[in-house]
Amino acid sequence: MKKFISTLLAASLMLFGTHAFAQMSVNAGYLNSAQSFKDASTKSITSNGAYAGVSFNIPVAGALCFAPGVYYSLITNKSGGSGTVLGTTVSASSTFTEHALNAPLYLNCGIDLAGDSKVFVYGGPTLQFGLASTTKLSGGVGSSSADRTYNNYDNQNYNRFNAYLGGGVGFQMSAFQITLGYDYGMVNLYKGENATITHRSNLKVGVGYVF
Repeated sequence: MKKFISTLLAASLMLFGTHAFAQMSVNAGYLNSAQSFKDASTKSITSNGAYAGVSFNIPVAGALCFAPGVYYSLITNKSGGSGTVLGTTVSASSTFTEHALNAPLYLNCGIDLAGDSKVFVYGGPTLQFGLASTTKLSGGVGSSSADRTYNNYDNQNYNRFNAYLGGGVGFQMSAFQITLGYDYGMVNLYKGENATITHRSNLKVGVGYVF
């Protein structure tokens, strides 16, 4: 983990040193994450969340640019239900929460429009390192309740690393931009014995400001 974060910080410092020809932007937005399962009764689980971070736009040739970045993401979902057994209320719920550090390595290409606006497309890989992942189980019988939180990374078969491949489109007017993107996880997140193959995909809608 320390080596991964150090590499990202070193890359960020190097990019700050290229400010003479690289544009920096801050970005944040909504994240919809779907975890799909192969050969399982549950086909997918959807989580909602958000992301925020910085990226750089470095000219390569003509309208083609290299756009690396670093951002933090959070996703969460909750499921559960309640009912009555022999006149007593019984409830149970599960809350999944995951924090991650992401490093997109995109290429993008823009087309200038009227005034100071443009549209652009981008695509490429994103590397992800899971910072924390927990599942909180809650149960209640009548007026009594109990909670227990599990660290998902305590299970060595649950993969902390992921690599996405994706892209999207964006629109920029002056220093403000909006983006819509999709990434598909290439890594099987769980590799236990007889485990179901599972992948994660992310739909992102964001806004940004270019310095």
